Amino acid sequence: MEFAKVDVAVQSYKKPESLLYTLMTLKAVAGDRIDTVYINDDCSGDATLAYYQNETIRAYFKPWKIHLRSNSKPAGVKQIYLAKYRPKYMGLWFFISKIHRFYNSSTHNKDDVRYQYAIDNTDKKFLFIIHDDVEFRRDIVGLYLQAINAKPNTAAVGDLGQCWRCGHATSCNPKRIMDGYRPSPHWPMTAPSADKAASFSADEGHFACRINEWCCMLDVALSREISRKSGCLFGNYYRRADVAALWFYNAVKLGYKIADPLPEESLPQQININQRSNWYQHGFQGHSGHSIWVDQGSGKQQYQADDIRTRIKTQFGIDLSSLSLQPLAETN
Repeated sequence: MEFAKVDVAVQSYKKPESLLYTLMTLKAVAGDRIDTVYINDDCSGDATLAYYQNETIRAYFKPWKIHLRSNSKPAGVKQIYLAKYRPKYMGLWFFISKIHRFYNSSTHNKDDVRYQYAIDNTDKKFLFIIHDDVEFRRDIVGLYLQAINAKPNTAAVGDLGQCWRCGHATSCNPKRIMDGYRPSPHWPMTAPSADKAASFSADEGHFACRINEWCCMLDVALSREISRKSGCLFGNYYRRADVAALWFYNAVKLGYKIADPLPEESLPQQININQRSNWYQHGFQGHSGHSIWVDQGSGKQQYQADDIRTRIKTQFGIDLSSLSLQPLAETN
């Protein structure tokens, strides 16, 4: 079955080598399926942006179009409050107090929310969303296109999970969820800990279950519809929820379908990732991207740029150290 091309959205923050390697591996396995790549940079600075603007890099990715945008101010890993988007759980007066502060400071805009510029500006039916630390090994875009087209009203497909943050982890797993199992009447709200898994209330639940946004695909029209109905943006951070988790909750509650074509069957502490790792590897250096930066993560790991440069030169024939990395005035 032939499918129309998709666009790609990826967030950038001070790891240009890793982001380029991610895109190069994606091009190798699914290049013909992609039209435009939206790179949204979180104020990394000219040294990072110069990689994406370089003529050699742009030429390598042709016929892809690379659309580069920088945030108006650093977004980091915090919630961005927007006047037209109040999630249902948030009290009106609390929201108004936040908006008052928002309009009396250096402000964010909607485009600064992760992936939102791509969601709002793509003209494709589907948007493929990735992190900047993924090694692609097979055509996961094609697999996701099959899954998202298999059933009407499917809003998102990808890696179902965050079981490590859920108190139901001893009884539930992605495969069981996809087979119709529900760990509690509150699902996709989840128990905050194992000792509360049998008795937690909707007032104390968390939002762990989600389609993980490090490698997923959205139906763009449905994604916009879910945000409009729920006041919740896919890429924003919310109370008791990581990126996309509250959006996932609202999508399910509104009756939209979610799919994971490669669901794990084992318990989180015994996860066998061989099936998924045949297609892609998130954190190909052995850790997630967030663990590198103190200001946007845990700061527990060191960014191994030289290793990635070697990978790029060996696998794709581009020596990043030989590039002229002069920032350009135009970034679109």
